Amino acid sequence: MKPVRGIALIAVVVFACARSAAPDKYVEEAVKLQKAGELAKAVEILDKAAKEHPNRAKVHAYLGLYLGMEAGQTHDFTAAGEFVRSAFAHLDKAVALDSSDSDARFFRGMLSVRVPDFFGKLEAGVRDLEFVLKHPGKGSKTNIDDRTVTVWSLLGSGYQKQNQLDKASQAWQKVAELARDTAVVAQAKARLAELGVQDTASSGPELPDNPTALRELGRRSMDSADYTRAADALRKLTQLDSTDLGAFKLLAEAIERLMRNGYDERIALNTDLRTQLAFEYWRVLDRMVKLAPRDMQLRLRRGAAGVYTPFFVGRLDDGIKDLDTVVAANVDDATRAEALYLLGMGYRRKGTNYWTKVASKYAKSEAAQQVLEAMRAPLGQLDTTRHEKPCVAVSFALGFQDELEPQTAVWVEDSRGKFIKTLYVSGFSGHAKAVQVDLPHWAVSSAYRGCDAVTGASIDLGRHLYTWDMKDLEGGPVELDSCVIKVEAAWWPSMKAEIASVRLALRKDGAVARAESSGFIPFIEAQYLPR
Repeated sequence: MKPVRGIALIAVVVFACARSAAPDKYVEEAVKLQKAGELAKAVEILDKAAKEHPNRAKVHAYLGLYLGMEAGQTHDFTAAGEFVRSAFAHLDKAVALDSSDSDARFFRGMLSVRVPDFFGKLEAGVRDLEFVLKHPGKGSKTNIDDRTVTVWSLLGSGYQKQNQLDKASQAWQKVAELARDTAVVAQAKARLAELGVQDTASSGPELPDNPTALRELGRRSMDSADYTRAADALRKLTQLDSTDLGAFKLLAEAIERLMRNGYDERIALNTDLRTQLAFEYWRVLDRMVKLAPRDMQLRLRRGAAGVYTPFFVGRLDDGIKDLDTVVAANVDDATRAEALYLLGMGYRRKGTNYWTKVASKYAKSEAAQQVLEAMRAPLGQLDTTRHEKPCVAVSFALGFQDELEPQTAVWVEDSRGKFIKTLYVSGFSGHAKAVQVDLPHWAVSSAYRGCDAVTGASIDLGRHLYTWDMKDLEGGPVELDSCVIKVEAAWWPSMKAEIASVRLALRKDGAVARAESSGFIPFIEAQYLPR
């Protein structure tokens, strides 16, 4: 601990007394502190330096980097968001002060690729990384070869998120060629293999350049339910003519269909896929309303999107304004009634947001317990008459509602903890597999075996029922004296998580086991129904 204390003491002296010190000295001390595990102190010194030397790009660049690192270390979603926004503010200022500073561009590009897509930084971040490849060395003491590998790796991830699979493949190939770390090479080759499968599955004829042909291709693809191809054609059509309202309407419909499809195997390559679709949908709706601002049907459509699209799009209040505009306009009764219904849904969602904040931020308060009690589903009994026997019927409740439906898994283990079978897993986690981090207990137990067959749409607040047919992953009968049923759920953005379990004896005459709690999974019940 002595070296760390020594560094901390130096930092205090610099911080308190050396107001006239060169800004580079602040950066050097901050780097030492960060390497010693004193990230918060490093941020404190750089924050002071930024106030004393507001026009020094290097200070803002490193402050932005370390604020981004603090975002990655906190478990508070709200705090993480504030760290990220502050990080980008300093990184943007660093680049504005010196656009040729490769450190600032590298740090901003790295953070842009790694943060969730709803921050809207990906496109600019990819440009930053491409710049660093062309101008790798100005002002940087970093080993250029190592940085080049890192940049190519970040570009591989960034291009995948942008669905530029050819560029992503080229980037990962560069990583495989240049990296000296065998683990990095192995990762690059794995991503190349994944991209090869994805590229083969999604490849199609080259898009025409003629607007009429693109419109016809979009319509034909919609009719044949090939919404990906339709969206590609219509995107190109709207790029050729940004005033074609009909093309934007078709594109909005194609994106709607893609969002309705739910999660699929593409999530393993790009966990932000649906996020990107949500943001694209809003950009299209905004363009449509701009082209026809007095069209109340378009306003109604955008208002509905504000109510129903995920919270991270941040357009609920905008949607409510659109709906208020529709209600106040000269519209028919059916349109006004629909707008009023959607307004009710919007304000109900805002009310739920308040409850969610109480239960997540003030979890130990009496008010939080009142929220969970109000959300709690009835603790009823299983109806055993509809199940093919022998089986184990599993019933449980999710007693908390967040901005998004939770990721949930239900599975069976034997009495010694050996995994037997997954009964259900939510779409994102089931398709993302090793990429997901929401359900760690299920991930370790199942190792994702057999999850494809039981991956389904996300469930939410309320009671749910699943059955186990007493068979293993291969379809063979399982002979046990007892089993353990487990339910794991994780909510976002509150980052609340809970696992519940119940041990069930498999007696010849049947058995019931039930566990109750005051938490986010208020009860779980399992019943063995013999033949």
